[in-house]
Amino acid sequence: MATTQQDYFGTEAQISVLRRGRALFDLTDTDPRMTYYGRSVGLADADAQAMDRLAALIALQGNSALGAVEDGDISHWQAEAQRRNLTITHYARWLGTQEATQTARTLLDLHPLPQDLTVIRVDRDAPAEAMAQLADVSLACGVLPPSGAVLRGVRKPGIGLVALDQTGKGVACAGAASYWHPDHPKGQRQCWWGMLATLPERRGQRLALILGAMAVIEMQERYGFTEVFTGVTPGNAASEAVCARLGLRAEGTNVLAFTDPHQLPGGRMTK
Repeated sequence: MATTQQDYFGTEAQISVLRRGRALFDLTDTDPRMTYYGRSVGLADADAQAMDRLAALIALQGNSALGAVEDGDISHWQAEAQRRNLTITHYARWLGTQEATQTARTLLDLHPLPQDLTVIRVDRDAPAEAMAQLADVSLACGVLPPSGAVLRGVRKPGIGLVALDQTGKGVACAGAASYWHPDHPKGQRQCWWGMLATLPERRGQRLALILGAMAVIEMQERYGFTEVFTGVTPGNAASEAVCARLGLRAEGTNVLAFTDPHQLPGGRMTK
């Protein structure tokens, strides 16, 4: 008998947020103002009513986010978060256009996967163990995997990649998924990309670069996305270097994630 796929990983509190996010997405997936990529439902754009809507989303889920905030507006949202006793995490948006796909192909030609590794695409037909190995790598590096139904491309366009060694152990991973509603101006062309994680013993082998390049190409070939974006904590030099190697550039906007620390101890969804 086939093993049932597990869709949620992390701590009990994280899993609760992921479940609530998925349930809310099932209710709001026709609303182009909303974003979702397998963690929590957020707002695509910041307008005059955004904070009140965010507060409602946070009350329901424990976490939510604004998808694109200008650099000059960050202090305003930080003050709003403090006023409402919410924690806020700032990620600078790095964007890759068609150039990133071309760069990804070149990098894969230059840097082949080590011979002792096999990359598995965690799709709807992949064994449950593949998803578990992807989650193990991601969580070991402090990165919360989005919902498995998204990474497997079941609930919306998405992919998960995991590199397995000869014993079947996951050692590196990457992921990507649609982010905006299809009717949003960015919805048909731009997707979220990231979840690059490598176990300490395999670092220095360019695995994040290789799997990241594979994910960029896969999202274009499979779903037609010509742009990818990711959020990088300012000052995270390693992540910034990988993004730059793949042709992504900091675009001057930011993802701001808001969390109710009472619902999610630690005050943030993921690294």
